[in-house]
Amino acid sequence: MSACSKYMTTEPASKAVDNIAVRLVGSRIVEVVGDVGALLRLAVGCLKGRVFVPAFAAALACSIAVLVLPASAQAPGVEGPGFYMVMDPEVIYPGAIVRIVAAAPPGAEQGRGRIAGREFRGFLEGKLFWVYFAVDLDTAPGPYRLEYEIGERKGERLETVRPRSFEEERIEVAPEFVELGELTLARVDAKKARLEELWQKVTPKRLWGRSFISPAAGKLGSPFGLRRIFNGRPRSPHSGLDVKAAEGSAVRAANAGKVVLAEEQFFSGKLLVIDHGLGLYTYYAHLSEFTVEAGDDVERGTVIGRVGSSGRATGPHLHWGARLMGARVDPITLPGFVTAGAAPSGSRWD
Repeated sequence: MSACSKYMTTEPASKAVDNIAVRLVGSRIVEVVGDVGALLRLAVGCLKGRVFVPAFAAALACSIAVLVLPASAQAPGVEGPGFYMVMDPEVIYPGAIVRIVAAAPPGAEQGRGRIAGREFRGFLEGKLFWVYFAVDLDTAPGPYRLEYEIGERKGERLETVRPRSFEEERIEVAPEFVELGELTLARVDAKKARLEELWQKVTPKRLWGRSFISPAAGKLGSPFGLRRIFNGRPRSPHSGLDVKAAEGSAVRAANAGKVVLAEEQFFSGKLLVIDHGLGLYTYYAHLSEFTVEAGDDVERGTVIGRVGSSGRATGPHLHWGARLMGARVDPITLPGFVTAGAAPSGSRWD
């Protein structure tokens, strides 16, 4: 008898989950036993509207939807006997995080994925293997080999990075933030090198277990990827997104992790960085003050600082960014991203 059939309202759905046992703790899937491929097919069917199971959605499919398979998930592909894998979203764009969920082979304890010269570590949750990967903001469109390794199972598939266009923004700032003197340039380069080194450090375990949230309440300002021209001169693209929050308002940790940097930078002003494990970092710039320090462990929602206009800023706001194995990624594509208050409305996976 199906462990889930009591939730079903349609005959096809009931048949789809025969011989599956799922154990939940709250909304977390902690164990899946049986035909995991059928479970993945059912979850994707629910999310694409092919199966109507309201009670099930509240218990099991909702758990998968929030934690594993957002609404744009594609149908699982069979990569071998008894092996199923889902990639979401179905297409890859520069700066967007993509997730792979697969039925973990027996005995698998770890896994990883590789694409465009970067390697991404995954993790196991019950009988499912997950890995989050991304290509950088400036990755050229075209075909790329996506390799995966889960325990002893290895494979690859050819994926295409699609072109993505970004708008342009012209900003006027104080001349000293554009025409840098020799000493200032040396200081900026040293800080940049330190950050680039930091992005490559990988804490081997995941430090977060819930959906990412917006760190501040306010309307969106400059979006991710914006091509910026300061005082008529092109500069690096906008590698995060801006939240137009009030001066002195709270900035909160987007998820659990460890504070690894809290210091003054020339362009970013007061900058704070949180390590969430597995090469995933979020950072918070232009703060007026820090309320935590490097080395502190923080939970999702912990107040870590206050909104300000330090560094190269034209007014009070929060610049929120994210890096995944060094790749610059759009924060609204962080795992399970949900909004807080009147903050950004780009939460596709609420």
